[in-house]
Amino acid sequence: MKRSAMVPATVLVATAIGVGAVFGYRPNSGGNAALPATVKVGATAGVGAGASAVGTDQSISGGLGDIQVRVSARNGKITSVGLARLNINGPQSAQITGQVVPQLIQETLAANGGPIQAVSGATYTSQAYAASLQSALDKLAKTGGTNAALGSGNGNGGVVGNPGGGGYDGGSDF
Repeated sequence: MKRSAMVPATVLVATAIGVGAVFGYRPNSGGNAALPATVKVGATAGVGAGASAVGTDQSISGGLGDIQVRVSARNGKITSVGLARLNINGPQSAQITGQVVPQLIQETLAANGGPIQAVSGATYTSQAYAASLQSALDKLAKTGGTNAALGSGNGNGGVVGNPGGGGYDGGSDF
């Protein structure tokens, strides 16, 4: 009799601990934790020589977070790219974004405002980055002068697929 009374108490304690763990779990908001040290986020990120503009804040589909690109340009050439804002929800999203954002920035600098390639497996992040980038480039174009070549019509509104990666594969969409 004594032994059977102990089993329900043990089950109750284990259940209480399990329920407490579930309700107490708070996913890592990610933030910028997984970004490499070379990728800066904040008010001065991406401010380089020439005129600077910040793109519109773009939500990353699926509730994964939001991103806002800042671009500087001089004499029709992008001099720097950074992130004015980046909020990522969840550790997996933060890890993937930490790998993707440096690639997108490098692609932006190499293309000098032309169409950029999406990163395979990171469709949503690539699309949000490209939309914010396009917005920043359009703002630079409105300043006139030599930065006008970086404005509308460069193709970033519809970021192109990753060559060899089959474009948007519909798989992991971060």
